[in-house]
Amino acid sequence: MQTFLPFADFRESAAALDTSRLGKQRVEALQVLRALVIPEYGWQQHPAVRMWMGHVPALTMYGLAMADEWIQRGHPDNTRNNIAEFAPQAAHPDYASRIVMPPWLGYEDLHLSHRSKLLGKDPKFYGPLFPGVEEKLEYIWPEPKHEFHPEDPDEDRLWILRANVEDLRPEQLTTVSMPPHGKAKAVSNADEYEFVYAEEKSRRQVGGPKKRPVKQLEKKPTRKRQAQEAAFNTLPGKTEIAVPFDGGQIFAVGLVQGRPITVDGKFARNFEVTDVVKRSDFDYPALLQDPRVFFPIPAPAQ
Repeated sequence: MQTFLPFADFRESAAALDTSRLGKQRVEALQVLRALVIPEYGWQQHPAVRMWMGHVPALTMYGLAMADEWIQRGHPDNTRNNIAEFAPQAAHPDYASRIVMPPWLGYEDLHLSHRSKLLGKDPKFYGPLFPGVEEKLEYIWPEPKHEFHPEDPDEDRLWILRANVEDLRPEQLTTVSMPPHGKAKAVSNADEYEFVYAEEKSRRQVGGPKKRPVKQLEKKPTRKRQAQEAAFNTLPGKTEIAVPFDGGQIFAVGLVQGRPITVDGKFARNFEVTDVVKRSDFDYPALLQDPRVFFPIPAPAQ
């Protein structure tokens, strides 16, 4: 994981990157933003995350610069909107000029180390761009002035549940349950006979022994998933939750009702929809990028 900055200017850095690496930087920036903002996301001790602590708007500007350069080169993009959610002001020049930059930006040894690493990754491409740069310089990883790790709210919270809503519309939702945690992928056993079809010019006979079907193993839920299920199973009545629809663009907001019930053999709760809201109605939509299936966010301001 890395946010490449061969220069102090974000857009100049984006323009200097080869297309393959430029495309990856959009995703890297988005991953670092999520690690900085979303509780339990992971990678929070990675040096590429730590160097941006306290500077989410600046990193958002970096990610937007990468996405804009990628789009300008004619490629389709599915990251820009997600990146912009972390600091919408970064997309507006009048506000972007007021964003505080990290103190290490402009530290020449840092940018030189990035040019060196890029040169090592693709000498043919970066050689003409960075003449005279020494190869194999070590990365410089700045440490944050203040360490910060995101945490779930303890009070005044709204629960988000990624329930399986099938073909329902938000106003039709009357029960909610946790989605299945899935099954493990088929495990390949080296001792099994692997049948090769005759079209592949195999010397084996078509009528020979066939590969035994692989037994599908039930995947055990992780500890994090178990904690999410425990939180859902113990929700008091009248707890407010929001369920995403249309890929998370709208949400059915409502209250769980009464005691737990069983629906199709699954633990569930009766649910009364009280409102249908847009993603943009949330105070900080970036928190909705949390990959957990059941998690809390701060309750919207009244």
